[in-house]
Amino acid sequence: MELLCSVLMLMLCVEKVVSLAEYNTYDLETFTPCIDDREKASIIINPWKAAILKVGYLFDDDGSPASHKIHECKVTVNTKEDFGLAAVIEEMKITGTQDKHTNGWVCHGDYVKLSTSGPSFWSKLISSLPFGLFKSKSTEELCGTRKKRQLFSEIGSSANILSTLANNLEVLFHQRQSRDYPVNNTFTIVITAFKHTKDEVFSEACKGKFKCTGNDNYCIDPSYVCDNHFNCAFPSGGGDELQCAVKAVYHPIFSTTTTIITVLAGIVGAGLVVCCLFTIIMKAKSRNDTPSGTPVPPVGHTPAGAAPNLQRQHTLPPYEAVVMSDASQNWKSSTLPSPEVGEYPPSYHMLFPEGPPKDLQTETAHTHEETNSLVNNPSAPSAPPAPLVPPAP
Repeated sequence: MELLCSVLMLMLCVEKVVSLAEYNTYDLETFTPCIDDREKASIIINPWKAAILKVGYLFDDDGSPASHKIHECKVTVNTKEDFGLAAVIEEMKITGTQDKHTNGWVCHGDYVKLSTSGPSFWSKLISSLPFGLFKSKSTEELCGTRKKRQLFSEIGSSANILSTLANNLEVLFHQRQSRDYPVNNTFTIVITAFKHTKDEVFSEACKGKFKCTGNDNYCIDPSYVCDNHFNCAFPSGGGDELQCAVKAVYHPIFSTTTTIITVLAGIVGAGLVVCCLFTIIMKAKSRNDTPSGTPVPPVGHTPAGAAPNLQRQHTLPPYEAVVMSDASQNWKSSTLPSPEVGEYPPSYHMLFPEGPPKDLQTETAHTHEETNSLVNNPSAPSAPPAPLVPPAP
């Protein structure tokens, strides 16, 4: 049992380490600049890696959403110079109203906005102007509801992706500030560092990587394929997850876990087999041994120097011994205990002090006569016995 618990703990630790290595997760409520509105917060995504930005999933001790402390939060995301960034809003629920004619969302002070300065020098220069009015590429103010499984679009108020060949991207979250605000705005944004190549055929930079579906050549690390997060955030993209419904591509987390489970199951199974064999051998050995531990020789073989086995005699006891034993038992069983003092029956003289009754004397006389007649004349027929007369009351 202890071994099994250790194995499970090892599996959980390995899975946790792999998950942290794949994604760096950031809750905006934990960023001090987002709470104090002092300056921009910034994060760095290494090449071929990804990060997740979240808000609305942490709560204070009194049960109120921790995101209510945020009024405006700007997060700048950077990566290596020759890598691009692709962001997809996987889930979002920010208060707003939906236009019945365009199906777009109209925001009322609560929104998220994605933007980038572009890769060129002039784009970066223009983007450095105040108020962010000259971003080279940006979405509208986004609010409403976004679901994970929906078509990708970077146009209009229903956009849910933004990709750029630049190595920078900005996420702006704004909401009405009030401690008693009844709405808990939430969203999850996945940002992935990708590689772009102008060649029709992938260059060496994308060798061994996963090609994203799109109008150009983009590639991401294959470890993000079929991991339940969208990383190919391009129009008509999402191939890293959409293909999983048809062709199963296993994530390294599951591959590592499966390998560990298989190896440990094999070790446990081998241990059980060894224990079973050892138990069977010990039982068989105990059957072939005497209680003292000396092996019993096979039938018909006597070890050298050993005394021959004694044969049990089946001679019956003598008849006289059996008869005497039965007589002794019958005598003992028929012997009655002596009566106690004062329990003896009355004597004959006490019952009949004047002699036997007359009827008894007559019967006794007849009996003597018949006896004498039989003795003197054995051939004479015997008279029928006299009927018994009950004694007078």
